[in-house]
Amino acid sequence: MHRTRRTPKAAATAMLLATTLVLWTSVAAAQSLVLSNLVVDNKAGSLMARFGVSVDGVAELTESLQSGVTMALTCKAKLNRKSGLFGSPHLTEAESTSRLKFDALTKEYTLSLPGREAPLRNANLQDLLVAGWGGLTLGLGSWTMLERDKEYTLTLDIRLQQTDIPNWFRRTLLFWTWDVAPSASYQLHFKY
Repeated sequence: MHRTRRTPKAAATAMLLATTLVLWTSVAAAQSLVLSNLVVDNKAGSLMARFGVSVDGVAELTESLQSGVTMALTCKAKLNRKSGLFGSPHLTEAESTSRLKFDALTKEYTLSLPGREAPLRNANLQDLLVAGWGGLTLGLGSWTMLERDKEYTLTLDIRLQQTDIPNWFRRTLLFWTWDVAPSASYQLHFKY
C-alpha cells in the first residue's frame, strides 16, 4: 500500500482557500438588498418601472470592493396581465445590469449604469450608491399595451453578485453561489 504525503505548500493552499470561502460566506450573510419606491409610470408614452435599491451592510461591501472584487447589480422586471384560472399572460420584460468596483489608484468607487457613458465616481461608497441606485428605471415598452380596467402584476427581481471570477474557480466550486446578498423578488399589483 502506497501512502501519499501532503506537502506544507498544499496544506497552506487548502487552508487559504477554506478561509477565503468562509469570508465570502460571512460577507454574503451580512448583507441584504432593500427595495424602495417601486412604481409604474408613463413617461412620454413609455411604460417605465421606477425604483431604488439600497444595500444593508455597506461596511462588508466596502471591504470586498477594496480587495479587488467587482460587483454587478442585475434588475429584471416582468409585466403580466391578471386573468382567470388559466394563468396570467406575459406582456413584456426588461433587464439592466450595473457594475460597481473600487479604483485603487484614485481611491474612488466607480458605478457604471446602463444608458450612461461615463461611470459615476465617489470616494464615499454610501453616497455613490444613493446617487446611482437610488433612482433606477427600466423601460418596459409602449404604454398603449395596457388596457383600461384590467389588473396587472409587475415582478421585479434584483440580484447583487460578484463578477470576473476565473472559470477554473467557477468549475471547482460548481454549486457555490456568487451572490453578495440574497436575491430579492418583489411584486406590484395595479389596475389601469
